[in-house]
Amino acid sequence: DFLCVQRGSQSSEPIGAGLNFSIILGAACFLEGVLESFLRAILECRRREINQVEVEKFETRRAFNIYYNRLEEDLSDRIGRSIGANGYSETFELLFGEPLNKLKDIAPLWEGVTVLFNFRNVLGHGRRVFAQRFRPYRQEDGASEDFTGSYRVVENYLLKMKLMDVRFVDAHSEYIFLSDPIADHFWELAKKLPSAMLASLPDPERNACRKRMER
Repeated sequence: DFLCVQRGSQSSEPIGAGLNFSIILGAACFLEGVLESFLRAILECRRREINQVEVEKFETRRAFNIYYNRLEEDLSDRIGRSIGANGYSETFELLFGEPLNKLKDIAPLWEGVTVLFNFRNVLGHGRRVFAQRFRPYRQEDGASEDFTGSYRVVENYLLKMKLMDVRFVDAHSEYIFLSDPIADHFWELAKKLPSAMLASLPDPERNACRKRMER
């Protein structure tokens, strides 16, 4: 929110685009932090459930605890290695039994979340934006277009959401991806996800995740 306020005092297009760049990256980082924090809270729920299982025989209880400790360690490592929308969704399914993108309040946001992570990847790695139209040899009707990869995914989404009214191949300016409405859209999307996730979870998991948010 601070960067959004600072942006309003800038009249330079490059500076405004730079601030929007930071807002978009910040939105993705915020989402990753929330998702990892919630996954770890749910893993703690599983531990509490396991601790309530009564096993009378010492040797059986010992073997049971050793086995679960290994599973818990592996799951914790998986959480730390999760990247991108699909990675977090798959890890969530292991812990919860249902993919993250299928939760009722998350599903409407998921396309935007996926695009945001794609957008973060190309921006964060400094990927070049390149597009051109050309007419292949012996093609009589129209022209073909060379514009693929994550930027194409981002562009299609932004056009669908009416956040862009011109395509990159026509504008040939990277600034069209870094406008105020686009940065605001992804930041607002990121802020919606924690409450949407909490609303979709049953009480034990919801309470654990809410406590994480309050830390």
